[in-house]
Amino acid sequence: MEKFSSPEEVIDIWLKEGYEKVYDATSEEFQKIVTLEQFIELSTSFNNGVKNYQLETKTVLQNLTHYVWLDDKREKAVVASFDTFNQIQRFYLTPFTVFPKTDQQYTKNKYIMPIRDEWFVFWGGTNEFVNYHYLYEGQRYAYDLVKVQDGQSYQNSPIRNENFYAFDEDIIAPADGKVVTVVDGIKDNVPGEMDEHNPAGNYVVIEHANNEFSMIAHFKKDSILVKSGEIVTAGQLIGKCGNSGNSSEAHIHFQVMDAPDIVNGKSIRILFKDGKEPIQGDTISNSYE
Repeated sequence: MEKFSSPEEVIDIWLKEGYEKVYDATSEEFQKIVTLEQFIELSTSFNNGVKNYQLETKTVLQNLTHYVWLDDKREKAVVASFDTFNQIQRFYLTPFTVFPKTDQQYTKNKYIMPIRDEWFVFWGGTNEFVNYHYLYEGQRYAYDLVKVQDGQSYQNSPIRNENFYAFDEDIIAPADGKVVTVVDGIKDNVPGEMDEHNPAGNYVVIEHANNEFSMIAHFKKDSILVKSGEIVTAGQLIGKCGNSGNSSEAHIHFQVMDAPDIVNGKSIRILFKDGKEPIQGDTISNSYE
């Protein structure tokens, strides 16, 4: 296997047509899917007209370091994932899709994350590689949050919800407002299985000032403490994290929309009280006193 001193140098070698050298650094699994000849052909075509690539994001997730490089026109993306031995586990080439109009439109209100203690951003950011929601207008600026210790979201084995650090953890209101929708009573999934018929699972929608609506999904069954019409304040306990809905493990989905309808509402980029804007791989916490 080819060795690189650092993953960062891979993109330069690849652009200079060191395709075989880069291919040799990929995993056996990758090479079973893509032959060297295919890799060279795809790489040559993709690099046509490209002068250079710049690193857009670097995130660490599940013992892999993910790099996203963009070409000088910000039209093409190279995505590579490296393991702890600098072997390439994933390498793919794709157009870079952006939505500049909505990217520049933030919420009028300021919010906090709906969590206590430290959580981990599993999905979040303004491209599809760090936030799989991004391509979908209704969820574009959503966050998926989990709890992690020593790089894992669970202890012992991932077969019981109770083994996941996020399960049964407190979920709080992200801002002052009025509860407009509560769905509860949907059972929590067996980890690894998902309920596609009820995508949000147990969830709460809160109406805030300026016609903004926050939505928090995947609550634990029968854990929601608020009712429709109830006034809540930022930081107030509203329920417990669960694994209901289209969810494979205990986590929280959080977004802000321009309407209370979770099907037709459009996601708005969130302005946070602390001035930060977390992306995938970040550890976050709240100071909400």
